[in-house]
Amino acid sequence: MRWLMLALLFVAQAPQKTAQINSADDFLMGGPDSPVRIELFSDFQCPACRTFYLETVTRLISEYSAGKKVGFIFHDFPLTTHAVSRVAARYAVASKSLGHNQWLKVIESLYTYQAEWSYDGKIEPVLSRMLSDQDMEKLQEELKNPAIEQAIDRAVSLGNSKKVNSTPTFFVTVGGKEQRVENGLPFAVMKAFVDRYLK
Repeated sequence: MRWLMLALLFVAQAPQKTAQINSADDFLMGGPDSPVRIELFSDFQCPACRTFYLETVTRLISEYSAGKKVGFIFHDFPLTTHAVSRVAARYAVASKSLGHNQWLKVIESLYTYQAEWSYDGKIEPVLSRMLSDQDMEKLQEELKNPAIEQAIDRAVSLGNSKKVNSTPTFFVTVGGKEQRVENGLPFAVMKAFVDRYLK
C-alpha cells in the first residue's frame, strides 16, 4: 500500500521548471538530449540507496540503455553521518578515469558489498573482485588526483542547492520540467512512469 501511495504521488506531483546541465561523465546511460532524465543523489553507505540501485537502477539501465531514450545521472552525495561514504565516493569518482564500464562495476561493487566494507573500511579488496590488476593500479594512482575531492564537493554543493537532505533523492525531468522524489521506488513503478513519457 505504501508503494502505491508513493507511486501515485510520483506521477501526480506537479513538475517544476529546471535548467540544470550535467557533465557527460555523470551519465550512467543516455545524455542531456534523452527525452527522460533521471538525476540521482546517492550515498554508497546508505542501505536504502543500495536497495534502490541494485533493485531498480540496474534494471533501468538494462531496460533502457539502448537508444538513449533515458538519461540517468549519478551524483555522489556522501552523508556526514556515514563514516566511510566519502572514501567510497572517492573510489567511484576515480574509477571514471578507467572507463565507463569500470565505473559501473565499481558502483555495483560498492553497493553489493556495502555491509562488508562499511564494517571494516577496506574498500580495495572489494573492488579487486570486479577490476583487473591493471585497473586497480590505475585506480590507486588516480586517487592521488586532487580533482576527485573537488568533483565530490561540486556534487554535494549541487545537491545542497537542490535541497537534498536525505538519500536516495532523485529528480525526473521530462519536457524541461522537473519532479523531485525522496526515497527509492520499485522498478515496476519507475518503468511505468518512464514508459508513460516514451510513448
